[in-house]
Amino acid sequence: MKVSQASSRCPRGVRIRRLAHEPTLVRQRSTSFSILLVSSICLFQCHAGSLVGYLRDQNWFAQYQSNPLGVGYYEFALNANANGSSAMGGFAATDVFGRFQMDNLPAGNYTLASWDVWWRSAFAFNVPVPAVGSSPTVDLRLKATMWGYPAFWDDTGYYEFGQTFEAGGPVTMIYLRDPLNTAFARTVTVHENGPGGTQVGVARSYGNGGDQRLIYGYGQMPTVAGQTYYLRLRTPAVATKAVIMQMDPRPDFSDPMPGGCLWLGNGGTPTPFPDRDLGVIIMSDDDGLITGLFARPGGTTWNSATSVGQTFVARGVNLISAAFWLADPAVSAYVVRLLAGGPGGAQVGTTKRGKPARVSADPQMIVVWPPGECPLAPGETYYLEVTRDGGGTFNSVYANPSNPFAFGQAYLNGNPAAANVDLAGTIMEEASPGSATQPQVRITSDPVVPDAFRGSNTLTIRWNTDVPADSVVEYAVNHPPYTLGWTNSELRLVHEATLTNLLPHTLYHFRVQSRRVDHRPAVSRDFVICTHPTGANLLANPGFEIGSGSGPARAVVNWTTGGSVDLKAADGGWFWGLTPRSGGWLLQGAVNGSASDGYIYQRVTGLTPGRDYTFSAWVQTAMRENDAWKYDVWNNRDRLIHIRLGIDPTGGTNPNATSVVWTPRMYSHRRYTQLATTAIAQGSALTVFVRMQGTGGQWHLYAVDDCVLTHEENPLRFKAVDWNDGVFRTTLAGKPHRTNVVERTTNFQSWTLVTNVVNLTGEVALEDRPPGGDAAQFYRARQWP
Repeated sequence: MKVSQASSRCPRGVRIRRLAHEPTLVRQRSTSFSILLVSSICLFQCHAGSLVGYLRDQNWFAQYQSNPLGVGYYEFALNANANGSSAMGGFAATDVFGRFQMDNLPAGNYTLASWDVWWRSAFAFNVPVPAVGSSPTVDLRLKATMWGYPAFWDDTGYYEFGQTFEAGGPVTMIYLRDPLNTAFARTVTVHENGPGGTQVGVARSYGNGGDQRLIYGYGQMPTVAGQTYYLRLRTPAVATKAVIMQMDPRPDFSDPMPGGCLWLGNGGTPTPFPDRDLGVIIMSDDDGLITGLFARPGGTTWNSATSVGQTFVARGVNLISAAFWLADPAVSAYVVRLLAGGPGGAQVGTTKRGKPARVSADPQMIVVWPPGECPLAPGETYYLEVTRDGGGTFNSVYANPSNPFAFGQAYLNGNPAAANVDLAGTIMEEASPGSATQPQVRITSDPVVPDAFRGSNTLTIRWNTDVPADSVVEYAVNHPPYTLGWTNSELRLVHEATLTNLLPHTLYHFRVQSRRVDHRPAVSRDFVICTHPTGANLLANPGFEIGSGSGPARAVVNWTTGGSVDLKAADGGWFWGLTPRSGGWLLQGAVNGSASDGYIYQRVTGLTPGRDYTFSAWVQTAMRENDAWKYDVWNNRDRLIHIRLGIDPTGGTNPNATSVVWTPRMYSHRRYTQLATTAIAQGSALTVFVRMQGTGGQWHLYAVDDCVLTHEENPLRFKAVDWNDGVFRTTLAGKPHRTNVVERTTNFQSWTLVTNVVNLTGEVALEDRPPGGDAAQFYRARQWP
């Protein structure tokens, strides 16, 4: 069933829509009516303005080339309060493009906060609202330590699922999706370094499938920024299997957590999958703010209160926000005060007023203070009091009776509530003076590798920042973790990094950073790109330029097509105008329907068994829904199309054969991304595949261009050999991600194993001090596989 874009609804956490292309908010009225309306406002309310902006999902991935601002989050609530004022604050919900608008606000500077229902709150400080007109457009970004969006799952169940990750600070929320709706306990813990490490913080558990948001407050998960941890999910026993969604497909083939990977196990040490990740989102305190109370409704509702409150022990130096769950269809106004010690204590800071922005959904209200307006003394006890503006009883207040916050107590009508009860809500504090408002370097144009600066052994990466900052590139061969780096300490607005000594026709993952003193660093997402090949391209018609007949589409030559997708060579004028990446033609797939499963392949003969061959291609996906280019949903496999490359090293032509080596799935939303995969020929032939699949929507469109298959000579060899003081030193150069076996001998009859070392980058240093001092030694090395 098709519905209009504005009326479509998704489950919570699946609420992403593309942004409109207009740079500022525009009222949808005729010109003449707009003039009359503005005039009437000036006559009766000359000191009221609007706070406008976007709430964006800072995943960076799903961007159109002409719209670099990110993707909008819709049906999301926001609250704002004027600095130094007790007047009623602003409240709004985002539209289908992530836009929000709070009207009729008194002039002044405002602090703005987003919901904490699905994500950790995002804040904007000192937003100027004029007496008449609108504020500057606020670009409010949600963010997290790891963005492993869950879309697909392997139907094979496991006892243990894991994900290694690099923490951004104390973990506050973990979101994952469990499609197996069977009732048994799943226990989630975090451990230092990797499987088998010491547990950090508290355990969480849940009993059924579906979306899971595990929350941690007030020191319950004290992970340290920059350190590596292992997120572990286990069932009650090895015989009980769980199914957890994985990060598949990948937007733009990006790695969501370059510092870690997926682990799967059925007892004993689980197995890592370095090119895969768990479908998990991890949020941390990483922006100078501390999460204190962080509690969801827990089955307790108060319906006749005249005053509710919550004590807490301060850890930071300023109160920034307080959120409460207040269900009231009348959309009443509420008053929030901070008192020292408890009920009846001296007031601290400014009283704030607000209303829930989405009473019909999760009825949260957030009030906010700028740093310094509501000071705290770390270690002291404070009391947050909530009453209805003008007096009266609450319609409904949500609380939690499971003692989610061990450092405070809920109050009802000025008296302690039942033991272990806390209000449902969140308290955020500034960690140290200035930490909440510390400026951050921002990347204003994503890192790109212009084709003219892409060589067979070099790549030049360019990006821009909003302030002068240094330039850092981290990169790795085939897949992270990053094992190589490049740095330029010069502070620049325009950044250019040239990576050298690279391997030909090899896939590289990279990300960039820009840093400066007294600023938070800018860190890009992960990107992929291939170096140019040096070997001959073994494919026929690799760019789909060969064929007869004029456009817009013609039969594909030298490739075999199959499946339910209409596959043609196209010149850019076929369905919905997908254009070639180079030349005049591309391979395009098109389906006007809600399901697609198609493929192309080419079998190549005359190869050398035992040699490795790399297949790369530039690919893109483009989906239409409700007569518009579809932007969402990235985490629902029933509303998503995707593409991947494969090699059958046996030369078979069945895309469903277990012998096919596939890349992870990916989607790209109307722009080309280069993928690559490598396999070792088992005979004199192998077959390359491109597979296109998807479900949902209206049109499924795919593009493939500039395919390459080569063998690149890179034999294992010793480089820079040195013998000094009885120590043999060298660099082993060869294929990346291969095991190098090194042996030595004095007589060429018996060989002694020196080491088995995994060569992650293509070069690895080796030192050996053999027995016998300066006696003659001979070394040899081989790589496996």
